[in-house]
Amino acid sequence: MNIRHAGVFVVIWGSLFIGLLLSLIKLPAEADIFSPNYVVCVLLYWVIVVPEKVNVGIGWLTGLFFDFLLGATLGIHAAAFAFMSWIVACQFKNIRYYSLIQKTIVVGAVNCLGQFLLFWVEHIFGVVTVDYQVFWSCLSTVLLWPLVYLVLTLIYEAVSPKSALELYDY
Repeated sequence: MNIRHAGVFVVIWGSLFIGLLLSLIKLPAEADIFSPNYVVCVLLYWVIVVPEKVNVGIGWLTGLFFDFLLGATLGIHAAAFAFMSWIVACQFKNIRYYSLIQKTIVVGAVNCLGQFLLFWVEHIFGVVTVDYQVFWSCLSTVLLWPLVYLVLTLIYEAVSPKSALELYDY
């Protein structure tokens, strides 16, 4: 593994770790319903940009870490993250060339599907709480996505400029 690949490896796992930590931070009660899903933003970014390095398995592993950190039933978030990664990975060749607004819409739709999957799996396990405030979280995730996309693109370009230029190859 050369220096460039090691740098990309550190950036991917470091950003996923930061996303996990940010997702654990609790906001005040009034603002907590608007808390975006940081780790999903970061995970979907990497699935779109480097699908050969970040794929369904990494999505599942990240979800498993998230379940462990939250103390949730193991596998619930792992299944949802793997499902969201799979949807994006199946279409990454198309999504990669979408405009930022189109990518934002795709990430928002995939995040909502993931939230519905979480709701459904929790319903199967009998720990369901009907909470329509999840939609506010989806909306804030959509609003956060362009910022996450731009920041991670700048970081990725700094670490691996040759690969980052391929993102804009039309």
